[in-house]
Amino acid sequence: MRLLTAFIFAILFHGFAHAQATQNPKLLVTPLTDQVLVHSTYGVYQNNSIPSNGLIIKTKDGIVLVDTGWDSDGNTDNTRQLLRWVADNLRQPVRLCIVTHAHEDRVGGISALLKAGVRVISTPLTAQKSVKLGYESPEGILPNDTTFTIGQEPIRCYFPGEGHTSDNIVVWLPNQRILHGGCFVKSVAAFGMGNVADANLKEWANSIRRVQSQFGTAKIVVPGHEEWSDTRALDHTLRLLEKHGAKQR
Repeated sequence: MRLLTAFIFAILFHGFAHAQATQNPKLLVTPLTDQVLVHSTYGVYQNNSIPSNGLIIKTKDGIVLVDTGWDSDGNTDNTRQLLRWVADNLRQPVRLCIVTHAHEDRVGGISALLKAGVRVISTPLTAQKSVKLGYESPEGILPNDTTFTIGQEPIRCYFPGEGHTSDNIVVWLPNQRILHGGCFVKSVAAFGMGNVADANLKEWANSIRRVQSQFGTAKIVVPGHEEWSDTRALDHTLRLLEKHGAKQR
């Protein structure tokens, strides 16, 4: 009987461990170019394990991150793992992190970054919303449209208007022709709009069109979740918005 009980417990424990591993895979880092990589960490949304994408930008003056790892409930394991990966593999200090809006998959790991001495910046609205959600505040210094250069790498932060949230920005790397759309842009693999709790569904399409006008030459468009592609992701987001609107009517 004891052996049977132990055997059943072992099966259940293995199944639980497997489920946990399925829900939370390890950090994935994927190169896009010699200078830009995607960091993907995982969170759970509607009982599914979902990848969340940010950028790692290598410059001559250190590393710039776009968005933290997906961390929640005070657990910053994903962002700390990201920092360890950069230290072990790139051997450059992380100089800066740009957060693209105030949701846990973008700003959830801010405490780990600040503890490591990394400067975190955002728009003033994102900083305000981060504090309201219980996170430490990034430096809310970014204008709605600004370009700055770190280590000879120009980085443009652009607020296209409300969409996924009222504070979502995109990040453009002109030398690489890479656009980080964050959760404002849906992956071509997406079948729906995802989390729209804080969305402005009436303005989102207009905001997407502004991005198309500004960054229509992008070679790579990285959405907040799932796989990346090119400017087809912008077209796909518009189509999803149209379908979502039709369902709501």
